[in-house]
Amino acid sequence: MNRLALGRKPKSIWSGLAPSARLAFGAFFIALAGTIGMLPRELFGVTIAWPYAALWGAMGWGRAGLSVRPMVLLLLFGLMQDIVSNAPLGCFAVINLAVYGLSAFITEQTDGMRDALVAAAGPVFMLAAAFLMVWVFASVTTNQPVRSSPILMSVATTGVFYLAAWRMFDLGRRPGERPGQSE
Repeated sequence: MNRLALGRKPKSIWSGLAPSARLAFGAFFIALAGTIGMLPRELFGVTIAWPYAALWGAMGWGRAGLSVRPMVLLLLFGLMQDIVSNAPLGCFAVINLAVYGLSAFITEQTDGMRDALVAAAGPVFMLAAAFLMVWVFASVTTNQPVRSSPILMSVATTGVFYLAAWRMFDLGRRPGERPGQSE
């Protein structure tokens, strides 16, 4: 008998992938977005707010709990962001790892983000924390408060893209499974 005859839903290709393959795919997508972000980003003379792509991984990968491989990737992505944006070395690495830890903490406290309110409020809270950290680092390094609107636009763009593609950064943690076990 086939699966449809038994009333079971067929598995998608994505759900059949191992966490390592999901991590590699997400890392590739983040690297691709970061590479494209180094190109000029103007459309009809208007600068386009480019997302902080590593935050997608930080928010999504943190849902599986703390693990070394995502942390190493987020550290590397953060160092690349520092170099590209001329930020002091380690700023974006700290931001990425802080958001990753916050995501793991929220997931652990809410049992896998099954509640719709937590699933929506969690990323908003993490993006607000990321915005605050980016603004503080930028203000401290320039010795004056920086304009928040460009940072806010990039964080908002990050959130919109994450909303559309959050499954791409899901490492496959099952409800009730302890964090870190899916890898």
